[in-house]
Amino acid sequence: MADRRTVVPQGIQSNPAFSPGVIVGDLLFVSGQVSQDDEGRPFGVGDAEAQTRRIFERIRAVVETAGGSMSDVAKTTTYLTDIAHYPGFSKVRSETFPTDPPASTTVVVAGLVLPEYLVEIEAIVRLS
Repeated sequence: MADRRTVVPQGIQSNPAFSPGVIVGDLLFVSGQVSQDDEGRPFGVGDAEAQTRRIFERIRAVVETAGGSMSDVAKTTTYLTDIAHYPGFSKVRSETFPTDPPASTTVVVAGLVLPEYLVEIEAIVRLS
């Protein structure tokens, strides 16, 4: 079995139920990230674009702590609570990955862990 190592960046609160990231071999699996401030409270309530921006900051922190960069992201999966949030999400995603974007899936769901969260994003990263 490949070595398995957890990744917990400074500033992202640890949750006893899951790790922000897990490295297995040369792959980093980034857990679904929601928009939280440094104390773990919802951030950007009511604003999908602001939430998406914060989420990609959190994903970047996990990826960089693992030794990678956002250009190493191979796949993202996004969960939106309303398709009306897609334009704000899409704008920030395009800014985050201006060239050679990763493979992507976007799904509309009935809800996330708290009603304040409008967006959740997970990622798979190939570390060099």
